Amino acid sequence: MHDQLKKAVDTAQRAQRNYDLSKDIPQEDLETLIYAAVNSPSKQNETHYSLYVYTDHNIIRQIYNTTQKFTLGIKEAIERHDGEDWLYKNRSVKNSQILSNALFVYVDDEGSARGATHLAAQHNMSDEQKNTLIEQKNYSIGISIGELILSANLLGYKTGLCSAFSVSAVKDIVDTNKTPKMLVGVGYDNIDIDRRLHAETLNKDIPIERRTGSVDEKWRFPSFKKLVNVYVNSHKY
Repeated sequence: MHDQLKKAVDTAQRAQRNYDLSKDIPQEDLETLIYAAVNSPSKQNETHYSLYVYTDHNIIRQIYNTTQKFTLGIKEAIERHDGEDWLYKNRSVKNSQILSNALFVYVDDEGSARGATHLAAQHNMSDEQKNTLIEQKNYSIGISIGELILSANLLGYKTGLCSAFSVSAVKDIVDTNKTPKMLVGVGYDNIDIDRRLHAETLNKDIPIERRTGSVDEKWRFPSFKKLVNVYVNSHKY
């Protein structure tokens, strides 16, 4: 069990950038993933988000098409003084880690407040209380996503996350007046294909200085490592 958990953690840490869309996720697996996402901990079990789940490839692609915000370098935009619009049109790609077999859309929501601070926030009593509620909502969404992607990887799926998308466009697609916060892709990896290769974008569509191979090859996303300091009983681990 320990090795299984570590393996799932290792795969969940790395985003899947392309999926085998010829397959469908079984209903039992999908229901288990929804259960994990919905029943994650939140403050006093308050409701802090709604969850929209899609397996319809047409809807998933519509949402994917709103994600052309993975930037290939902001220096040029700063030098040109052209701002975000130029950057997204000329130095950005769509985030194919959510062009997946199943897509989970987390949307800001509110149920009945149980804590005094949250109740006061819902009645707009102070900015500090509203900020505390927003903070707790973000915690809840983050915890839920953590449970979702770990559960998915334990079931053998790969996952990817996206927070950079057109909020207004996704609101229209999912038909809500509330704010979409995060997108989570879940699906099957392509066997023997580098997980970092973009699902669609070729190097010829990328600025020359950012290409990662020949013009007719898929562009490869970068990969990074992180270092987290851990202290056990005040001693560095």
